[in-house]
Amino acid sequence: MVEGSCLCGAVRFKAKAMSGIVECHCSMCRKAAGGHAGFFFVARRKDVTWHGAEHLTTYRSSPELERAFCARCGTAMTGANLVEPDDTIILAANALDGNPPGRVIAQEHAASKATWFEGHDEAPSFDGPYPGWEKLRP
Repeated sequence: MVEGSCLCGAVRFKAKAMSGIVECHCSMCRKAAGGHAGFFFVARRKDVTWHGAEHLTTYRSSPELERAFCARCGTAMTGANLVEPDDTIILAANALDGNPPGRVIAQEHAASKATWFEGHDEAPSFDGPYPGWEKLRP
């Protein structure tokens, strides 16, 4: 069992099982996730339960695909699911709680990777907030 929630806690899901996680670099997933990539996994619809689903809103990102996010805080809760659903659902791995067992098993649309993300491992890292925020002000 894995669990996920939005930032404000209004929407939660539980899935009995999850696939491996796919990292998508397409421009739509990057924008929907608000980062360098979207991270998603697949579960069986019948094995997913929702709490607070009334707070979900949807956006049709293309004629065949629809995404769901929390209407209160904007957290992406699903990936691009078919408008005519099948027996699976794509859920946002970014919304997972805790330290679930899933790992990234593939990257898709790699040719669309954000160039600003390349080489970021050389940047200094901190266990807390970046201490130089005040220096970034224009």
